[in-house]
Amino acid sequence: MKAGDFLRNRLYYAKVFCLQHRALVFGAAIAAACLFLAFYPFGKHPPVTEEEFAEAMRSGADLYARERFEEAYGILVYPAGHGYARANYLLGMMYYYGRGVNRDFKKAYEHFSKSASEILDAEYMAAVMVFRGEAKDAKKGTATRRLTETAYKGYPAAQRDLGIYSLMSGDAGQAYYWLSLAAKSGDEKAVAALKEASTKVSDYERPLLDAEIKGFIARK
Repeated sequence: MKAGDFLRNRLYYAKVFCLQHRALVFGAAIAAACLFLAFYPFGKHPPVTEEEFAEAMRSGADLYARERFEEAYGILVYPAGHGYARANYLLGMMYYYGRGVNRDFKKAYEHFSKSASEILDAEYMAAVMVFRGEAKDAKKGTATRRLTETAYKGYPAAQRDLGIYSLMSGDAGQAYYWLSLAAKSGDEKAVAALKEASTKVSDYERPLLDAEIKGFIARK
């Protein structure tokens, strides 16, 4: 049999197969298209314009909220690299908890640090990582500074942690101050720790601290 005849026979049988198994072929085509869109969500190229980066941010955040983490990661890397703070925060959460990616504290801390100036949740997570010894490259004193800054910005969890830390360190005044602020948000741990801190504050110091607590204004 000649090469040309062989090729025509192969094409003929392929055509017959496709006609006989249309559903299977159609299904395979749809699956291939879905895979293409999953790995190349922006078609032929990554986002370039501001509109495309904004759309990538929306799509990635939506996928993250629906716990489709692997797909979210493939999209969020673009706006994160373009300076979107929320994208960096979400990537930090993914690396910290191992959602859709391998758990990596170093990368988590990097992404939290990039978004900390705009997102309090990120600033708090960065501080917590340093306190827990999970951010190996953080400079000495970074934990207290980050946590204090976040607490002054009105973040209840940071106020609670700083209050408990102060209580453990023997600074009853600071403990009472921060725990009182955190307790206002209904934080149960803060409320419980505040009871202990209250017993260690003098009658002279308490009204002064109460006045400071009443006049507290969160920093921007």
